[in-house]
Amino acid sequence: MITEKEYFDIKDHCRKGLLKYLEKAISAIPVIENPQILDAGCGSGVPALLLAEKFNGTITAVDPDTKSMAMLEEKVQELNLAHQVNLYYSSIFDLDTDHHRFDLIIAEGLLNVTGFQKGFLGILRLLKKNGFIIIHDELRNRNAKTDFIEKNDCRIIDSFVLDEIIWWDDYYQCLESAIFSSSDKRSVRFFKSDLEEIESFRKDSSQFQSIYFVIERN
Repeated sequence: MITEKEYFDIKDHCRKGLLKYLEKAISAIPVIENPQILDAGCGSGVPALLLAEKFNGTITAVDPDTKSMAMLEEKVQELNLAHQVNLYYSSIFDLDTDHHRFDLIIAEGLLNVTGFQKGFLGILRLLKKNGFIIIHDELRNRNAKTDFIEKNDCRIIDSFVLDEIIWWDDYYQCLESAIFSSSDKRSVRFFKSDLEEIESFRKDSSQFQSIYFVIERN
């Protein structure tokens, strides 16, 4: 039977297949010297570690999920990044604006959990004037999301869609292969929810399209 760490390692390995799209979103914003960056809803930290590699500033990684954060903390220690990556076992809604204001905020899937409008306002209050937000969210209700962003004194400087082909080629195919490559068949049970997700993908892959918004605060 695989360990919890091995489970996270497999998921993170496959998650890295999508990092090139975060890099594409980052390339749409101007160079920021020594930026203060928030990874909102960081999970086990795949995007956060990319941010530490790409930027010379400080990354604040926030998530209330203790298991995911424990995995990220272990990676931060192994990579000697404790001076650059600050971890908060917390919800973004608990961060106060007196001590936390950011030049760039990354929200990879967070708004799908919190609700788009609530999550957007929750991170917007933490953003400096003329700062940037990169949101990765489900494609559903794209026009309504665009309108809400623009009504809150922000402008979209870039956006692009990840279709179902991208999601299969760059994530789900890797995950399915990794799950069934184990010689210990009991390990498959560890991935029950992931296999259900893959089955849902096969039934209606159009529901798995997503979108990146790259946003500047006016």
